[in-house]
Amino acid sequence: EELPEDEEPLEEEDLQEDEDDNAIENGSANPVIVGIPKELIPAMRKAFSNLCTSPSGVLFENSLLQVGVKHEYVGAQGRISVFFGNLHSSSLQHFKVKVDQPDHLKMQMQGTQDLLDDGEPDSAGCTVATKTQAKLLVLVEVTAPFDDAPSMRITFETEKGERHDYPLRLPLVATCFMEPVNLDPGAFMQRWKSLEGPDRECQEVMKLPPNSSGINEPYMDRVSKIIVDGLKFGRCQGVDPTPWTVSGAATFRTGAKDANGNNINVGCLVRVEANPKANAFRVTTRTLHPLCSKAIKNVSLVSIKLAM
Repeated sequence: EELPEDEEPLEEEDLQEDEDDNAIENGSANPVIVGIPKELIPAMRKAFSNLCTSPSGVLFENSLLQVGVKHEYVGAQGRISVFFGNLHSSSLQHFKVKVDQPDHLKMQMQGTQDLLDDGEPDSAGCTVATKTQAKLLVLVEVTAPFDDAPSMRITFETEKGERHDYPLRLPLVATCFMEPVNLDPGAFMQRWKSLEGPDRECQEVMKLPPNSSGINEPYMDRVSKIIVDGLKFGRCQGVDPTPWTVSGAATFRTGAKDANGNNINVGCLVRVEANPKANAFRVTTRTLHPLCSKAIKNVSLVSIKLAM
């Protein structure tokens, strides 16, 4: 199976690891430890951000390794397939992957034999022959709101004894678990007003770079499409008599149960307001849970950049 092709990624710093964790480390010990060089960080951020709103793409690539992801979600459950392709001229040895399992995500994982890092120091890992892949399948159920993506650490050795250590993140964000809600203008504004308050609202203003082509109606059409298709929000038409605002509604689904045995879900609203003269956007999100509001705001900013 071929790795999925990448599609127009873009940056989103809030959703990616710190640069300090990814610098090359060249110690005197044997084997040499090689991390992710700083010059690859921008491309990594772009790839990660693209995958937050796309069903497939390349998460990471260098001269040795390509990591591809395909993911799909229904309600509170998701299926993430990760492909680790060896681009090197020889085998990648002691190849291991460790995925963080936070409390808000129930995970089941299976993959190529010995691929998963069980934490034991004598774990040998697997061997990925040249031009072949190791594969990982992650089945996930979300149980609570969250605003961070789970980490995924890849380690392996080359035939020269170089040990590579790549800290990545899976593009598993809160908007993956949204279901669209279609509201008429009156119902949207009623819910919008009912969700006022500092613990419910999250807002940020983003100015586009000077070299951008500016904000026009085709740009807003692209923003609307990504809010609907990428973030899985229902477009609430007619809320504003202007082409410069996109309003949407969705429900964040979880697998957690309340005292009556019903699934706990969170209603979510978003408004993206453009100011063409200032070449800027204001993103406002309102939900009953502050982590949901923050997560939607962050991914909305990604979608606005993606539309450039």
